[in-house]
Amino acid sequence: MPGGAGRGGGGGRRTDQGRAGRAGARVRPVHAGAGRRDARPAGRGRPPGRRRSALRPELAAGRAGVPGTPAGQVRRSGRRVAARTEGHRADEVTAPAPAAPDRSVAGPPGAPAPGRRWPRRLAAVAGLLVLVAAGLAVHWYVDRRPAEPRPVAATLPTRPVTRSDLVSSVQATGRLGFAGAYQLVGQAAGTVTWVPRPGDVVERGERILGVDLRPISLLYGALPLYRPLAPGDSGADVRQLERNLVELGHAEPAGLTIDNSYTGATARAVRRWQRDLGVEETGRVAPGDVLVAPGAVRVGAVQPLIGQRIQPGAPVLAGTGTGHSVQLDLRLSYRALVRVGQAVRVQLPTGRTVDGTVATLGSTVQAPSSQGQPGGTAAQAGGQPTGCQGNSCPQTVPVEVRISVPESRLGGVAEGAVTVTFPAETRRGVLSVPVEALTVGPDGAYAVVVVDPEGGRRNVPVRTGMFTSGRVEVSGAGIAEGTQVEVPTL
Repeated sequence: MPGGAGRGGGGGRRTDQGRAGRAGARVRPVHAGAGRRDARPAGRGRPPGRRRSALRPELAAGRAGVPGTPAGQVRRSGRRVAARTEGHRADEVTAPAPAAPDRSVAGPPGAPAPGRRWPRRLAAVAGLLVLVAAGLAVHWYVDRRPAEPRPVAATLPTRPVTRSDLVSSVQATGRLGFAGAYQLVGQAAGTVTWVPRPGDVVERGERILGVDLRPISLLYGALPLYRPLAPGDSGADVRQLERNLVELGHAEPAGLTIDNSYTGATARAVRRWQRDLGVEETGRVAPGDVLVAPGAVRVGAVQPLIGQRIQPGAPVLAGTGTGHSVQLDLRLSYRALVRVGQAVRVQLPTGRTVDGTVATLGSTVQAPSSQGQPGGTAAQAGGQPTGCQGNSCPQTVPVEVRISVPESRLGGVAEGAVTVTFPAETRRGVLSVPVEALTVGPDGAYAVVVVDPEGGRRNVPVRTGMFTSGRVEVSGAGIAEGTQVEVPTL
């Protein structure tokens, strides 16, 4: 029925309004201020369409995040709208969830507008540029200030210029060994009953061999005993015997004249000597009673064995002297710088240096050879003459150098390769510096770096003279004794 329908429709509207009122009543306690205006019935006040229009800006503002509209208020307003418009399809409005505020468009409440940040940024950049400009200005000012002159400190070690004698020298390599090589020949006949041991040193008057229990003594000299000696004999062998008797203490120099005559005084001295040996006192000397050598003998090898029969003229012993010498081959071009009796320096394998004297200087030139000659000084020096280059060797002459110090000074070294230094030229009282102090300029001239007491450094040209081992003679303006010069390596 139309009327019923109208009443039903009206009732429905009233029911809807009542529901909306009840909904508004539920919202009203929470949102009292806003709900009092929006909870009016739909039939009173503004029409529903107008009410929706009033709500759309608020919803739109909630979507866009308009500044000043809290998201919570939009959500609450959305619930109120849903409550009031429930049951009206044409008037149904659903409030969307609020979107996150766009900070690029608007900031939080009370924050300055986005366009207001640029002045602060520009001010910060401008301040930074001012600071950089100020730093550059200070650097430019300090850099252009004239530097205070000050001496450059020497960073290398220094050594003084000294005045001394400089000696140029020639060096050659040789071989250290015992001085002299002896081969002793006996004149006795009989059976060998005693021999010395290799390495033993036999001195004047001591037993060097035993034949038929008879001791054979060693005498010093250059002439072997080739005949029997008795009173009335004369000759150089007599003089040699008398000298040995005096040295052994069997005769006083005042009681026995050392000459070429075998006198009664000589016979009395011989008997005293025979008494000390424990043999028959005859006053005469037979050839087989002694062996003669230039000096004390260091036994090398003994030829006969004990019990072996020997005859006169048979070799019985090989040995050397007790002193030390150096055998070497010297270049022929250096021979004019060497003389017999010249003092030299010998460097031992241990590094120690001892004195020596030139004992012999050969006059026979040895032919160049790539191999040392057996038995020659080249072989003793190591098998090859000094100065050989490949298969080419210079001409040399043999030289013997006697070591003039006792064996105890050799540090236990009896044999080995050594270096002999021959002084060649001497410059006395000249100024010299270490060779390392020399510098060479672009023009090839020599100079030294002089260091002043204040620490200043300057190059001083010098003229060089003799070069020796480690030093060089110098002269020139600004060079005096005591001047400090730089030495790169010491």
